[in-house]
This record gives sequence, C-alpha cells and structure tokens, in this order.
Amino acid sequence: MQTVNFPYTFKDPSLLRTALTVPAANRREADNQRLEFLGDSVLELLSSEVLYQRYPHATEGVLTDMRLHLVSGSAILQRKARLGKAFTEGLAHFNRGYTWNPKAEVDAVEALLGAAWLDGGLDAARCFFNLLYTEADFESVAHCTGVSDNPKGELQQYAQKRGAADPVYQEIERTGPSHAPTFRYSVSLMGKTAEGSGATRKAAEREAAQKLYQFLLNTTS
Repeated sequence: MQTVNFPYTFKDPSLLRTALTVPAANRREADNQRLEFLGDSVLELLSSEVLYQRYPHATEGVLTDMRLHLVSGSAILQRKARLGKAFTEGLAHFNRGYTWNPKAEVDAVEALLGAAWLDGGLDAARCFFNLLYTEADFESVAHCTGVSDNPKGELQQYAQKRGAADPVYQEIERTGPSHAPTFRYSVSLMGKTAEGSGATRKAAEREAAQKLYQFLLNTTS
C-alpha cells in the first residue's frame, strides 16, 4: 500500500519505496540509483518537449542551454519543495536510521520520475514534472538565455531602453521557386548584425531578431 501521499498513486508501491530509498552502507533493500539513472533521462525528455514546443525558433544550442538551467542539480534542489511534504516525509519514512545529503535528494527527485515512468508511463511522469516546473520557470530561463516568444518586440524594447535607434531589417536574398521561396534577412542594432532565414519574410526577420537579441543580452547587458 502506498504510504506517501503524492498526487499520483503508484500501482506498484515498491517502485515508490525504491525511488525514495537513498544509498547507504549495509542496506539490504535496493536503493534508488538505477531509477535515478532512468529518471534523469525522463526529466530531460519532458523538459526538452516543453522547450521545443514553447520556443519554435530557438536553436539547438539555445534549447540545450535552457534545459541545463532547468534540470541541473541546483535547479532541482530549488524546486523539490514543490513536491510537498510527501517528499520529505517519504524520505524519512523509507530511510529510518539513515541520513542523506542534498545530492541524495536530487537523486530521489529524479528517481521519482523514473519510477512514475515505469509505473504509469508518460502521463504519470508528467504528474511529477508539472509539480516541479511552472510557467514562470520557463519564462525565467528564456529571459536568462535571451529567448523570446516575440523577439522582434524584445529587440525593439532593448533599443528603446538604451536610447538607441530602432532595429533595421534588410533583405539579403530570396532563393528557391516562387511557390516555395526561402528568405534571408539581416537585422542591425547598435553596430551589431545578425542574419536569419525562413519560408516567409516575417520568419526570417524573427530568426534574425532572436539571434541578435540573444547576442546583445550575452555581451552588452
């Protein structure tokens, strides 16, 4: 029987017990290290899915950087309290007589995701993921890495806050057949320029704005 009150009820309670069992010398029961290995990948998958869908114009490198901000050990420690008392009470319940450090708590969070994945698949794992991460978390990491849902607007505001002239967009070339052209545009601001391409002028301008906005945040903020 499940003895820890999480919003998801495990069909196999032994998976929950194992997920919250920290490694320790002289333990007879299995610890959570194998589940942590699985859960680490589950966490990367779920965060990658959200970032991919939310930021369709972000490059692979930027998405990777954003994901690292979300799934690092320190990020998990900051969010583990969102699992509620069930998490800390569960650790205490299944580890009586043993102690654990912050690294073990991070591993236990990841192990929970791995256990949920095995017990109930993607939806079960999302149940814990959605407890850990909020809309504000994704918006914050996007701001830190210069990713925006409206990069042209963000670039415009960046210029205005610094008393600079408006960004200047310019077509570089248009290639391909008339029914399926590819556009290349540049955008210049404060002596810096970036280029973007896309199936439409707006898409090309948006990509260029995103690249320049990220560059300016990383170098001149």
